[in-house]
Amino acid sequence: MKPSVGIKKPLIILAFTLILFLTTIFLWDIDLRAVVKTAASGDIKSAAQVIAGVGTPAILISIYINAAISIMVVLPSVFLTGANVLVFGLYGGFLVSWVGEVIGATVSFTLYRWGIKSAAKIPTDSWKTIKTINALPGVRQIYFLTILRMAPFVPSGFINLLGALTAIQLRNFIIATIIGKFPALVLETAFTYNLINISKGYINLGIGVIIAALLYLGVKKELNRLDKLHQNQ
Repeated sequence: MKPSVGIKKPLIILAFTLILFLTTIFLWDIDLRAVVKTAASGDIKSAAQVIAGVGTPAILISIYINAAISIMVVLPSVFLTGANVLVFGLYGGFLVSWVGEVIGATVSFTLYRWGIKSAAKIPTDSWKTIKTINALPGVRQIYFLTILRMAPFVPSGFINLLGALTAIQLRNFIIATIIGKFPALVLETAFTYNLINISKGYINLGIGVIIAALLYLGVKKELNRLDKLHQNQ
């Protein structure tokens, strides 16, 4: 089964994203080095300072940083969620983080798929996990990746890379990201909000940690169930 994203589509998406990014940097005279450094910092306060300091394009800069984090694979974006909460408030921070996660996932997915399948030509069809996902019908692939997305504090880039290695359609990948990141980000936003305001929310923070642990265990159990179900078919 061939991936649905060819060479032209990812290049168009990536080129458009890069042009928009450079245009934003140029028009508002933003310190590019500060933006890049923030993406790799993992520091909530420094990220909030950079985002708030750019003024009008603050939302765009947050989305760009999210995309950069997604491409880095291993870096979790929870610190950026906290920064968005500081800059845009509880509900605004959640919405900016959610949109940023979806756009960042789309950009990194197309980049990874183009690089793995078209540029590097790495054969992945024989890998066990990839074969399991590829053998699922489209709706089940969406469900599988949605469950993965629901795990809190898991680096989004890792799941983006996994999705790119499979034959899932870009449309289905985006659907799974939109659905799965919603509950995960609700929890991350609430967690970081209570962490920032820890003097007022020890109980809420503790409840958030318990819910995160239960959700993580639930996701792990469901993934194991799906794997066993596929093996028995």
